[in-house]
Amino acid sequence: MNTVDARGKQCPQPVMMTKKVIEEGAKEVKVIVDNPIAGQNVSRLLKSKGFDVILEAENDLDIAVTGMLGENAPSEEKPLPADSPSESPKAGKDRIAILISRDILGGADRELGEVLIKGFLGTVHQLDHQILPQTVAFMNEGVRLALKDSSTCESLIELEKKGCRILVCGTCVNHFGITDNVGVGEISNMFDITEALLKADKILSL
Repeated sequence: MNTVDARGKQCPQPVMMTKKVIEEGAKEVKVIVDNPIAGQNVSRLLKSKGFDVILEAENDLDIAVTGMLGENAPSEEKPLPADSPSESPKAGKDRIAILISRDILGGADRELGEVLIKGFLGTVHQLDHQILPQTVAFMNEGVRLALKDSSTCESLIELEKKGCRILVCGTCVNHFGITDNVGVGEISNMFDITEALLKADKILSL
């Protein structure tokens, strides 16, 4: 079994270290981390690669994430021919991602900014399905918009129900001490957020 010691590593290093071992062909992996968010991120990566995952306490401080490759591991994606219909811009809608790094929209007037961001997210989830964003990622102060008691949580829940992926920066919620108050989306990491943004055809940053 391959053992990855990711204790003390900042996001997204635990995920990147695990990904490297998987790409090298490991079928059994044990990743040791020192915080629950890193454990969840590593666990999600392993599951996405077809691993059966066990999450358990290593000791009073550390968490061990053990993954064993299952029979239903996803096969490697094969590139489509250049003339494939799926590669044509006309074959489907553009993939749109929104990155939100503040809990208000606009300038220094906080009261107005709170009204605007609530109105913006409330409008987005009511848009036609063809122009809905594929991903909405929250970082820095923006993570507060995903809290249970926020005025925007309900809109985000509706957006998620329609298939939009809501990513909430784990490092950020941990920094603000609000991890337990997140009410929508998945607590994510820099690797997943960066990958989702770079896969998008268009990125809107607020």
